[in-house]
Amino acid sequence: MKRPRPPLAAALVLALALPASANSSISYDFNNMTYWLSHEMAQGLAFNAGSTFDPPKEIKGWYLQPDVSFGVGNMPLDKRDFPNLTVQALKDAGGESMFPSSVLFPNLAMHLRFGLPWRGDAYIRFADATTPPGYKISPTMTAQVQTNSIGAGIRQHFFGGDYPLLTLGAHYNHVQGRTHLKGKFNENIQTLNLSSDLVGDIDWSINSFGLTAVTSYTWGRWTPYAGLGYNYATGSVRARLDLEPNGFGAVPAIGEGSDRPEKSQGRELFGFSYDRPTWSAFLSGELKALGQLQYRSYIVQVGAALPFDIGGRTIFHKRRPPVAPNPVLNEPKTKTRWHEGPKPDEKAAPDMIFLR
Repeated sequence: MKRPRPPLAAALVLALALPASANSSISYDFNNMTYWLSHEMAQGLAFNAGSTFDPPKEIKGWYLQPDVSFGVGNMPLDKRDFPNLTVQALKDAGGESMFPSSVLFPNLAMHLRFGLPWRGDAYIRFADATTPPGYKISPTMTAQVQTNSIGAGIRQHFFGGDYPLLTLGAHYNHVQGRTHLKGKFNENIQTLNLSSDLVGDIDWSINSFGLTAVTSYTWGRWTPYAGLGYNYATGSVRARLDLEPNGFGAVPAIGEGSDRPEKSQGRELFGFSYDRPTWSAFLSGELKALGQLQYRSYIVQVGAALPFDIGGRTIFHKRRPPVAPNPVLNEPKTKTRWHEGPKPDEKAAPDMIFLR
């Protein structure tokens, strides 16, 4: 009869209850796994860090346009490069099956774009992703994720009108965040009852420098667009796993690893917007086209933009469609000197009559 394969937690606790030599082998495997995890996370996070995209709509000089978007990014993990494990208990537990094939990253981003007089615009960008406290990624494991992004960029528009609009842009983003993992395991292994605490941390700090070229054309209220982008990434990702068994004589196992993202990454950009005089909505996507795991990393986002104008006596006034002139309200007014007072209407009846 085939012996059932023990779950991962039971395999780790059983292995940690072995002599120190076996425990050192587990630490060796943990180091390899954390290095693999940091490498895969670095590539996916670098692609997400390069996301700065919103519709290539031209903004008039001295106009201000804020927009907000909510997006989801898919970050795949390449299990083909998963390390060979030396501890049989870890192999029996499934090895790479303890990690997901991909990770979804929600993202809330805000742009504040300012029109420049030479058919260009500049912007600043903020993004945040936070999971609620006690967020469970498995029945026995919780994760607390916090990541923030800040960036800036500039764009220049060419052509337009009867021809497609060409928009060239240069962008910079800095992304920093942390994931804290925590789990509690209580396992019965034959007649022995053992428990262990698993604590993990993944920290990252990544910079992305990007160039984009996007073409668009407007039909009525709809504007589809497509283009290409290139990003140069720097920074690092560090991962740590700490397994602390509570059994008597058991020795903790700790694994640490870090890696840097690939420097060159390319992306395909596409989407469309629906434009109204005082607001617009858009749907956009980004697909990784250069680098590791091509066409498996992607970002999809939806958002809305509100154009405002600045200048003269108005500050942050919403831009409205032009209103037809009113002939009554726009009649020229006759100037009256302050010492003359208003002239009486000759046809009007007098208020009082004096008799002599």
